[in-house]
Amino acid sequence: MTPAVLARAVEPFPHPVRTLDALHPATAHYLGSLGEPLELASYDRRLPAAARALGVPLLAL
Repeated sequence: MTPAVLARAVEPFPHPVRTLDALHPATAHYLGSLGEPLELASYDRRLPAAARALGVPLLAL
């Protein structure tokens, strides 16, 4: 866990997420900002909405 990921995880998200679930889109957002290719996969309804709002691409399930 980097300080940048933790700092993003504790900020408000455009869509509500549960406390620990915030780590996933925050990490994906951080890795994406470094140019890492990734897609988030989730069956949860909140997590993809938050990730999409951060510009994180989603994997179709």
